[in-house]
Amino acid sequence: MAERRRRDGRSEGRGEGRGEPRDRDGQGPERDPGPQEPEREVLTALKTILVKVAGVVKPLGLTPAESTDLVQRMYEAVLEMDARLANEPDEQRRNSMIEYVRDSVIRREDDDIVVDHPSGT
Repeated sequence: MAERRRRDGRSEGRGEGRGEPRDRDGQGPERDPGPQEPEREVLTALKTILVKVAGVVKPLGLTPAESTDLVQRMYEAVLEMDARLANEPDEQRRNSMIEYVRDSVIRREDDDIVVDHPSGT
C-alpha cells in the first residue's frame, strides 16, 4: 500500500494500526525534544519575515518565485543587520530585527517588488 500525506501532515497507509508507539495526541512515536535552547534572533526574524510576506502574497499577486525571492532578500537584510548589532544584547538584537521587518513596506512597482525599509536602520 502506498504512503500518502494528509493535509495535517500525517501519513496514511503504511504503518497505521500496527502497534507503533504513539504519543499522547496519537500523532506518532514520542520524541524527546532535548534541552530547550533560546531561539536565535535570526530565526525569530525569519518567522516574522514569513508572516510579513504571507500577508502581501494575495494583495500584490506574488508568484511563488517572487515570494521566495522576497523572503531571501529580506533575510539577507536581517543577517546584515544582525552582523551590525553583534555586540548588542540578544533581546535588543531580536527586537530591532523584528521591528525592522514589521516596519518594512512591500509594494509592487511596475513588474518589480520593492521593499522600503524603515529609516534610521
